Amino acid sequence: MFCSLRAGRPLSLVLATALLLTVGLGCDLGGGGSGDATVAGQVLNAASDPVVGAQVVIQFTDDAGEQVEETATTDSTGRFNKRIDIGDPTEVVITVSKKGVDAQQTRQASPDAGASDLSFTLEIGGEENREPGRPTDIVLQDQSASSVRVQESGGTSIARLTFQVVDSTGKAIEADQAVDVDFRFGQRPEGASLTPSTVETNGQGQATVNVSSGKEAGVVQVVAQTERPDGTAFQSKPVGLSVHGGLPNKCHFSLAPERFNFPGLVDLGVTTSIQVFVGDKYGNPVVPGTSVSFSANAGLIGGSLQTDDQGQGSVALTSARPLPDANGGVGTVRAATVGTDDVNTIVDPDNCPDPAETGNENTIVETIPVIFSGRPEVKVDPMKIEPSPTDLPQTYELTVRDVQNENPLAPGTSIQVAAEGTNVKAVGSTAVTLGDTALKDENGDGYGKEDIQNREDLTLFTFRVVKDVEGKDNPEPPEVRAVTITVDGPNGSVETVLTQSSPKTNSSLQSLTPTQGATVHRAASGGVVVRAPQE
Repeated sequence: MFCSLRAGRPLSLVLATALLLTVGLGCDLGGGGSGDATVAGQVLNAASDPVVGAQVVIQFTDDAGEQVEETATTDSTGRFNKRIDIGDPTEVVITVSKKGVDAQQTRQASPDAGASDLSFTLEIGGEENREPGRPTDIVLQDQSASSVRVQESGGTSIARLTFQVVDSTGKAIEADQAVDVDFRFGQRPEGASLTPSTVETNGQGQATVNVSSGKEAGVVQVVAQTERPDGTAFQSKPVGLSVHGGLPNKCHFSLAPERFNFPGLVDLGVTTSIQVFVGDKYGNPVVPGTSVSFSANAGLIGGSLQTDDQGQGSVALTSARPLPDANGGVGTVRAATVGTDDVNTIVDPDNCPDPAETGNENTIVETIPVIFSGRPEVKVDPMKIEPSPTDLPQTYELTVRDVQNENPLAPGTSIQVAAEGTNVKAVGSTAVTLGDTALKDENGDGYGKEDIQNREDLTLFTFRVVKDVEGKDNPEPPEVRAVTITVDGPNGSVETVLTQSSPKTNSSLQSLTPTQGATVHRAASGGVVVRAPQE
């Protein structure tokens, strides 16, 4: 069986449309079973891009001798698919068209034939359709704001975007080439909207859309799209717009120090950072520029800040008078802002039992403690080193803390213990790095040293001097000649070396060599306290 072209118009017109036919599996159109067949294909333009919305007309004579016409429309990929009712092999004429340009093929359809795929090319979208004056591109011309606030936050919640349709030379199209511009979101937070959704360009090729925020913060992307006269679609680059949060909310107001313990008593002028996090009732960052004020009962602190795009900011707390000695070395930082008492419908009440209470002019307050720690001291108890193997292991209790208030030292402090001698070594807490101090206002009466939660973990340690099993083949008995304890960190450094007393002294105490300038104090327990040099 041969395939044929049916001339539905003069040959010159058929040649002008430059019809392209591609059939994968013979000339028959595929069928979906007895009594029907499927006519399917794709329509492309001169640039081999899909033609969307092309009209497809399928004409044939049914088994009763009646003329039948079926129609279809190409989808976003330029494809069409239509089932027709035939009982015997039938000749069908398929015509595709869009905006005055068409192409046609005549095919043989059979219910029992294999699947075939037709391809049509419409001579549209070429350079002849990009001549000056005709719409070619669409660009953003003006944007009233780069950001808006969420609704009901007291700020601007609408931005105007003006796009311009231009020709191939970059000149705005005129009224006689006006086109409809459709607007859509590339992405958006919940509730954002575009008004209107379609606008016809004016005499300057302009089309304006209003972007309205919803009740959630996020990023909006707006895309404008339209068509050239030949039906080829084109669009703008996505235009970004930020939607910022509403007023501060108590449930989303937080303070955090760089560290809860800093060496503020070692010297004046030592600083640490205090950071604030501010969100609205939805948990979104508040609008940039939200003001937060600070105060402290010890040292100096930055008076205020304005939040950034993430609802955050930080100020410096500096050690200065008054120092918090009277409160056990614990100071308090207070932050305040103006917020809202809106109900937190998405927050578990157990997680936020104390929302703001008095409306949009309510002052929201948060406080945190900060320990001002001083120079280090080391206490060893008991100080007893015996050379006899039968006296090993020897156990030592080690206390490391600050001199002024017996508080833990700042995080990052290193504690090292080493034993020297014959066939001996130190085990236990011999290599420790301190973490941060934890505090909790248990009684609701403000912060003091009694609120430190992990004091023992950060100040009390135990180590032992034992026989080194790796030296078991050494016939010499174990003998301890020295134990070195080194503390080093933000608060300062101190080293203590314990050595065996001379046998002639018949004393149970050992010789002690501290860091130069350090002070040594005997404890009532028989131990010794070594304090770092004072600057």
